[in-house]
Amino acid sequence: LASASAAKAVDFDPQAISKTAWAFAKAGHSSPALFDAISRASAAKVSHFNPQDLSNLAWAFAKAGHASPALFDALANASAIRIDEFKPQGISNTAWAFAKAGHCSPALFDAFERASEAKIEQFDPQELADTAWAFAKA
Repeated sequence: LASASAAKAVDFDPQAISKTAWAFAKAGHSSPALFDAISRASAAKVSHFNPQDLSNLAWAFAKAGHASPALFDALANASAIRIDEFKPQGISNTAWAFAKAGHCSPALFDAFERASEAKIEQFDPQELADTAWAFAKA
């Protein structure tokens, strides 16, 4: 499944890209070839990802421990542009992913700060804790 997905990743739409990465990371199957293919496939499409796809993809790469600085740069730019569309869970998961991956993005964390302040009453306790952890670690 991983090798078939890697071979066809370039044909995946943004949702299929993020769901595939999420599923393999969640299952603990960190196939380097698959994550490399997903990283390459995402590069040209990241501006078409919705906030959940951006968040899920960042989370998957961080969870899998698969370094991809160019992808994280693209995710940071796309996420900062669409930050007002993120739900609290997306903010906290994406912030967690960037902190966990050790990928520094001050502009994105500035956007997280603004978005978190605007939506703070909507955050549940876990989202608050994860966001706080991400800011402390970043």
